[in-house]
Amino acid sequence: MSADKPGAALSAPEHAGSVLQQKLSLVDMLDPITFGDVVDSLGELYRVGIRVLDERGRTLADTKGSNGDFCGFVNSCGEGRSRCAALVARLNEGPLAPTQGAQVLAGTSPLGGEMLTQPCFTGLRYVVVPVLWEGDLLGRVVFGPFAPEDLKELPASLAEVQGLDLARARELVMHVRRMPESKVMKMLAHVGQVMAALLAAGQKSYLAGQLHLEAMVETQRELEAQNAQLMRLNQRLKEADRMKSSFLGTVSHELRTPLSSIIGYSEMLAEGLVGSLNPEQMQFARTIIDKGNTLLKLISSILDMSQIEAGKVRLAFEWVDIQELVESAITSVTPQAQRKGLALKALLPPVVQPKVVADREKLRQVVVNLLANAVKFTPAGGRVDLRLSELMAQPQLGMPGYRIEVEDTGVGIPEDQRERIFQSFYQVDDSPTREYGGAGLGLAIVKSYVEGHGGQVSVTSEVGRGSCFRVVLPKEPPQSSQQGPAFIPPPVDLDTEPERF
Repeated sequence: MSADKPGAALSAPEHAGSVLQQKLSLVDMLDPITFGDVVDSLGELYRVGIRVLDERGRTLADTKGSNGDFCGFVNSCGEGRSRCAALVARLNEGPLAPTQGAQVLAGTSPLGGEMLTQPCFTGLRYVVVPVLWEGDLLGRVVFGPFAPEDLKELPASLAEVQGLDLARARELVMHVRRMPESKVMKMLAHVGQVMAALLAAGQKSYLAGQLHLEAMVETQRELEAQNAQLMRLNQRLKEADRMKSSFLGTVSHELRTPLSSIIGYSEMLAEGLVGSLNPEQMQFARTIIDKGNTLLKLISSILDMSQIEAGKVRLAFEWVDIQELVESAITSVTPQAQRKGLALKALLPPVVQPKVVADREKLRQVVVNLLANAVKFTPAGGRVDLRLSELMAQPQLGMPGYRIEVEDTGVGIPEDQRERIFQSFYQVDDSPTREYGGAGLGLAIVKSYVEGHGGQVSVTSEVGRGSCFRVVLPKEPPQSSQQGPAFIPPPVDLDTEPERF
């Protein structure tokens, strides 16, 4: 008899919902290659055809028995071929009920449900066994054809087939396996046991795999949802940071104009341009000028940092006399050092340094910030030294460069704070009654400007004995060879970049 090609259409059906809520199929539970090998082995052992189909009529395994020559001979004539096709359709897709000549076979089905015996017009016989698993009909097993033990003569239904050589048919039917019903039941029980074991193992493997897949899909779905939430939060944080920078820049700019007027008018009063002042009035005017200048520096630092965070600060590189720049920076902080009674000293190379490439104003601000920081945190009577190295190879940078070191005998920095002092708005002493003022921006600006020059900044310190800030810069920054100004990129994470000014 003809049949579908084994293993055809074995792709697993699509399911919705959890696999625990789905009806499994034979395709899900049986590996087609392994199962096909098992069925082939059983067919060779019994010399009987065995065909396994799922509930949709797809052939999962098919092995021929000893009936090949006989059935091929019957199929050689047209009427025999049409009758065989009708019988195959009944076996493969017909109802699992005693209709169209089928009868219920006495005995217990190895796979559940009633077994049907289906006679063939050739006198041979088939047994159709439904495959039930956990109450669900998953398919059927067609066992046969085989010759029943009581078959003596070919039936009249075969003799009615026109053009068929009955003598040859009698000769070929003798090669078909002849079995009593008891032997058929034993074979069916064996096939049922093998299939039940394969189904149990296949169900366990399939469910384990599908549950693992479901868990991975659910985890992936949760991760995607969390990632989307993080992206939304990150976008909101970026927008908030942009608004913060814009607000700080706007407010700083608007404050600086009236503050400059206050300082200017105070200086006019102190110089007696509008009339002489008594000593007490003069002291008040000087105090206004001093505090105004302090506030102006604070506003300028906030404005500088907001511009850095917005990525709007550009470096105008040019050839700079580094020794002259260092001496100019020392001059800017000399009055504060003198008021505190500090010894401020510059240690310069004995040989005049050749010029270097830098943004003069930004590099000068770096040195001034470091010196002002040292003066502020050094008690009266202390010392602040500035050292400028010669141009030489700098291993940290992998190119020629120079070092600027600012060392003080101040309060020092605790070890757990040294990685954070370059953070924006960070203060080592952040208590409401802290001794030293400032917004915590000076060192953040230093770090941004130094790295904008392609350099590095670091600190060594000992609490109670002082600190040493070291800036290492290349003679020619890598960006300086580019056309146009170089822009300082904003910090990667503004909340984790440090400072103590």
